[in-house]
Amino acid sequence: MPRDARDTSPSQYGWQAGTATRVITPEQPMWMAGFAKRDDPATGVEHDLEATALALEDESGMLAAIVSADVLFIPRAIRDAVTERCEATYGLDPDAIVLAATHTHCGPEFRDFKVKMYADDVERYRTNAADYRERLEDELVAVIGEALEDRAPVRLSHSHARCGFAMNRRLPVEDGIAHEQNPDGPVDHEVPVLVVEPYDGPDRTDRGGNPTDGATPSAIVFGYACHTTTLSFTKYCSDWAGFARRYLEERYPGVTALCLLGCAGDQNPYPRGDVDLAKHHGRTMATTVRAAIESRRRPVRGPLRTGFEDCELEFEDPPSRDELEAMRKGDVRHLRVRAEALLDELEETGAIRTEHPYPIQAFGFGDDLTLVALGGEVLVEYGIQLKDCLEGPVWMAGYANDEFTYVPTARVRAEGGYESEGAIRRSTFSGPLDPNAEERILQHAQALGERVGGSRTVQ
Repeated sequence: MPRDARDTSPSQYGWQAGTATRVITPEQPMWMAGFAKRDDPATGVEHDLEATALALEDESGMLAAIVSADVLFIPRAIRDAVTERCEATYGLDPDAIVLAATHTHCGPEFRDFKVKMYADDVERYRTNAADYRERLEDELVAVIGEALEDRAPVRLSHSHARCGFAMNRRLPVEDGIAHEQNPDGPVDHEVPVLVVEPYDGPDRTDRGGNPTDGATPSAIVFGYACHTTTLSFTKYCSDWAGFARRYLEERYPGVTALCLLGCAGDQNPYPRGDVDLAKHHGRTMATTVRAAIESRRRPVRGPLRTGFEDCELEFEDPPSRDELEAMRKGDVRHLRVRAEALLDELEETGAIRTEHPYPIQAFGFGDDLTLVALGGEVLVEYGIQLKDCLEGPVWMAGYANDEFTYVPTARVRAEGGYESEGAIRRSTFSGPLDPNAEERILQHAQALGERVGGSRTVQ
């Protein structure tokens, strides 16, 4: 059973933590990621894009790092390069590094395939994208190193609150699924919050178990299952998540705030469309986080246990060579680029891959908190189901450790729509995910969560 929430004896913590922030706003002209409908590259900066890191060390010396970066995705190749360098330079186990994206749709497009899909001056933007990939890798390594250097004794605590601007965006209509607000669709309004506070010796606590020494948090990590798609203009901006971070950093001077997007693949912020709404959602989120901070928090103790594994997922068979050749000669640009990529793969390897290693990661903070991070655009019901079957509190994060694609449930896969099959037509995957993906992911994620934390039997 979990220890009593009021047992806040710092001798049981043994934590050290540090934070760091690096600006990752592009310095060269770049196309923007996330929306295919844009006709122009980035034209300015609403606020800087950033990579923020929280480094942790438990009393046994176990090191870990959580990074949140204002980009659409962290591709697997960048994750592998960053974790390899961090292991060699800092002694960090690759399993102990979470690399998550805030999934802002107002960030740079640095994936070569997508640049060819969007940009007219292809070679220029491909060169700039390649340069940015190198820079992003360096910035992620650097921000982790700086956070490790910043380590000092801290105490950790956890709470949660609820926020309501996310809404399901899969609306059943007569001829299928529309990409519109569905107020009756599944949502997850929980906002988990991890609070990191400086610790310099025994302190007094209030009746709720929270310290009364007046210490300002040094770091706040928060999450929410909602796309960062309030905005679709051509200025760099991290949308509501970035505004929320800035409001929190204003409210708590000296704090570093990190956002870990939840299982938000089918969740949009509403209403949306302009900067004032993005600021409003950001302010709403910051207020929600503050409510969690000021509520009764549970202490988070060690030991810290981490795990990472790939779950092999299968895709449906690709179009035939004849179909791809016809697609390449067609009028639809994104289909031409997709066909060229798949035909190139067929020529180079003799086959088009129909499997992909899907990353699943988990951090266990003793028996006080379990963080599960999933790759790609995982839909909200994955988070809901895993929080039901793992011993709580459970924190679900998406958009971690790989770009991947949408991860529909079996039900959504059968219903069709953008998250089921539409988005695949703008990717280099062979076809839609096999319906067995849900079962495989849940089994692997539950097993990994149990290994680092705990579970309860589900009837």
